[in-house]
Amino acid sequence: MTNRMKLIWLTLITLSLPLLFTNASSTAQGSVAVGELIQEEGWQLVRDNCTECHSSQIIVQNSGNREVWKSRIKWMQSSQGLGELGPELEGSILDYLTSNYGQKTASRRQALPIHLMPSTPNL
Repeated sequence: MTNRMKLIWLTLITLSLPLLFTNASSTAQGSVAVGELIQEEGWQLVRDNCTECHSSQIIVQNSGNREVWKSRIKWMQSSQGLGELGPELEGSILDYLTSNYGQKTASRRQALPIHLMPSTPNL
């Protein structure tokens, strides 16, 4: 095998690896694609009322307890043009958001170990 063929083969393998891991993680998560809402009770209400103005990706990348989600709804109503939802509809949406995108205990990854940190030439 020539060096050029080895390089092509290595490139193909390297480019294929993310596809393998993406497929495995979507299966492990119950076939929920990245950015899609978790299909539990109330998801259609969230889709129908929230994704008129923004994508579902905004929802799935956020988290919060009931008060946090309610404050976001109130902010969207006061400054972004979201209309009144009514108490029953708002309650159902808040139930869904709190159950499926509740408050995370930590939102940042752990720091890298010092031996994996990049060198800083100016220090």
